[in-house]
Amino acid sequence: MRKTVYVSAVMAALLMCGLRVATAAEEEARLPVAVQRMMNDYNKGLELLEKELYKDALAAFNRVLDASGSVKEQEAQVLMTTAANNAGNILLMQGKLEEAEASYRRALKADPRHAMALNNLGAALLKQGKLGDAVAAFSEAVEVDPQHGMALNNLASLLLHAGELQRAAKALAASLKLNPKNEQTWQMMAQLYHMSNQPEKQAGLWQAMVKTTDGSPEERLRLGTWYLQAQIFPQAEKVFRELLAERPGWPEARLQLARARSMQGHDDEALKELRELLTLLPQEPGVRTDLAVLLLRSGKTAEAEEQTRQAIKAFPKDAKAWFVQGRVQEKLGQNQAAEKSYFEAIKLDRTLAGAWTNLGILAAKRDDEKTALTCYTSAVQADPFDSETQYNLGRALVISKRDHERGVRLLFSAAKGRGEAAERAKKFIDDLEKIAKGVDPGWKAADKSL
Repeated sequence: MRKTVYVSAVMAALLMCGLRVATAAEEEARLPVAVQRMMNDYNKGLELLEKELYKDALAAFNRVLDASGSVKEQEAQVLMTTAANNAGNILLMQGKLEEAEASYRRALKADPRHAMALNNLGAALLKQGKLGDAVAAFSEAVEVDPQHGMALNNLASLLLHAGELQRAAKALAASLKLNPKNEQTWQMMAQLYHMSNQPEKQAGLWQAMVKTTDGSPEERLRLGTWYLQAQIFPQAEKVFRELLAERPGWPEARLQLARARSMQGHDDEALKELRELLTLLPQEPGVRTDLAVLLLRSGKTAEAEEQTRQAIKAFPKDAKAWFVQGRVQEKLGQNQAAEKSYFEAIKLDRTLAGAWTNLGILAAKRDDEKTALTCYTSAVQADPFDSETQYNLGRALVISKRDHERGVRLLFSAAKGRGEAAERAKKFIDDLEKIAKGVDPGWKAADKSL
């Protein structure tokens, strides 16, 4: 998540409430002593926040919140609202999602029309996999402030993933009116056209996206890479091939084209290209790890293992290299070694959802339910939209009876996605419906066959 914590200067917040502010010193001198103390703690929190001393900043904001219960002045309520929002942002950044949600709700109890707190509440709900509640929070933020670009984009992103394309299009159109140069908004428009099967509109959209940059080959390569990550393969390949026509043999463009071909199942072609790029891009860790993934997929496990060893030796701080090594080790039946590799990966990059997921699966195999749930929860925090992460956490919550309702919601979200995880989620939901009707889904028989 973004590390920026969105706060307002205290005096600016007071102005927004209709209070006259001459100078900060004059205004503060007129306030009751209790409010002045709250303001001092609030300002201290801001200072600590700027220094990235998050624990101390949180303590300062909590002192404001503790004092607010006994102070009735309007200024105190403004301070309490902004302090609760800022405290929520710190908690969200620390991964304390339920505490962050509670803090945002406290801010909204004092000011139900605090658009930023509504937006941030949506982010906390999203990271918990509460997608429906997140949509409601982002929608309310937009209703309160129709010019809140961040909330519009967050809402559009969720609606796209939910397949509500018309509502997403409306939110994106409103966002583009506010900021026609917002690259993220244009990217979501590209996703919208892709999902609505309108490839003819991608050419015009591409030109609009390029205009948000300086138009250099490097910037166009970056934008093309985004198309690749969004799995809009025709446009991605078109961009890479055009760049290679301009700069024949450009290794970075060749790498992205090889990735595009691999993601579409052209493994032999991609393998050949990646082997050639090893010497052309010796400082690019992704070449060797991508090659290892393809080798693993092709059944060449020993060669894949050698490539991951070399990748980690050359780039010990590369999280993906550790992650791929874990996958290779799992394939070789070396589960303990795989867990160590996955832990190294998430130490370097806590947003690596695949590493969290695989750690959860390995923990579940050894009947460590608590660790599995923790890992699955972290995977959803890292990627709330991924069907695999939703399925694993949803299934675990239902089976463990920790949170049946949330588990079912996650399973339904996973079932709306694509791929094997979506099919497994549909099957699991069918089984739950059978159980509800008193029909045996055959789980015990399946367990015995394993």
